Amino acid sequence: MTVIDLGELRDDPLPQPPGPAPRAVGRPLRLVVVLALTLLALTAAAPVAKRAAFVVPAPLGSMVLLHDGEVFLLEPGGAPTAPGRLSAWTIPTSPQARPVRRWQVPVPVSVTAGFTQLRRYADVLLLTGTVSWPDGEYLTFAHDRDTGRVRWQRAGTGLSAGPDLLFEDGTDGPQTYHSVDPSTGRDRWSAAVPALFTMFRHRADGVDRIVTVDAGGTAEVWDARRGVRLHSGQLDHEGTPSNTAFEVVGDLLLAVQGNSGRLTGYGLDGLDRRWEVPLTTPSFFVACGPLLCAQGEAGGVRALDPATGRTVWRDNRWELSGTERGGRMLATGLGRGVWHPLAVLDVASGRVAAELDVWNVAASNSPDGPVIGLRPAGEGRMLVAELDVAAARVRVRDVLPAVSGDCQSDGRLLLCRLMDGRFGVWQVPR
Repeated sequence: MTVIDLGELRDDPLPQPPGPAPRAVGRPLRLVVVLALTLLALTAAAPVAKRAAFVVPAPLGSMVLLHDGEVFLLEPGGAPTAPGRLSAWTIPTSPQARPVRRWQVPVPVSVTAGFTQLRRYADVLLLTGTVSWPDGEYLTFAHDRDTGRVRWQRAGTGLSAGPDLLFEDGTDGPQTYHSVDPSTGRDRWSAAVPALFTMFRHRADGVDRIVTVDAGGTAEVWDARRGVRLHSGQLDHEGTPSNTAFEVVGDLLLAVQGNSGRLTGYGLDGLDRRWEVPLTTPSFFVACGPLLCAQGEAGGVRALDPATGRTVWRDNRWELSGTERGGRMLATGLGRGVWHPLAVLDVASGRVAAELDVWNVAASNSPDGPVIGLRPAGEGRMLVAELDVAAARVRVRDVLPAVSGDCQSDGRLLLCRLMDGRFGVWQVPR
């Protein structure tokens, strides 16, 4: 574990993030945090190991992607219609070295936060945006990861679907789905899927099912990896597709009738009706371990047995974060702003295993990597900790200087925007 000088923290307590004080719930895990800070403070007098820290230059408005030890930087062109620049940076492993820009290429898309997307997929870097924002069509450009050269481009955004990408054609009529080889941009297959509603089932490696419902209530289930229709059937429930919301979670197709306040679950394998239960609170649904969790639009969680629809537990204090480890999941307290108290919940019972105080969780593209929490430590510094969800405790790891936020991690490196707009990169301390 990298040890740095925390002598400045001995006499001054950690400041609370801005905003209203969080409501305390459960038994706080303050003892663990205090012990961790004390341990770091005691070791501050020992010889200090040099932290491996690197800076990637970037103008204001730049977007960045950290993936597998590399940084991809998308810079604006200076005007809404001016081309931007895309570059790839290699982060060294030696603290004495500097990041190396391997290539830089111009891009035609408008770099606009919320409307532009960078993704690594197989051996290409996918850039999705509009050539003339805000009225232009969305296009995806596949850049060669090693050279930046554009291998192919096509309309749409594309979804990951195993080894391939899934693109959709048609906005006002029947949709046609294309399975695209990410290396070449060529179609592997295409299929017309006419429907009023279209949903996708997501697995760890992307979409594996396309589920549709037409205006007459007929549902179809398609294999998103082969372009083959697997099941078709008439849904038997109260209401019509026009007043029903549909979602796919795990092995279930869920139908929510807003006018009657009913939730019906159908099995994707055969579209058989499994159960129907009352549901009066507007919700969206996520898988939480072996359970099905309904998340209220105003907060609160209701965990259901996916086999019967029976409510296993409910708690109106939380919103689920989607992070789960070892039968426990991270939840955020309700409130305003970006700073919320965090808690670890036992998935099976909903019991609060620990309260973790207030942290902002860094974005991560490493599903099994460490969960990194950050909070201001005063004077432009940022306290970094590993939020061990399975063990329900906090492990303080570092204090970073001149960090403003906007952090992401790939499991090995942590990247954050600095006060001057550039990006700092640090090795994730262990």
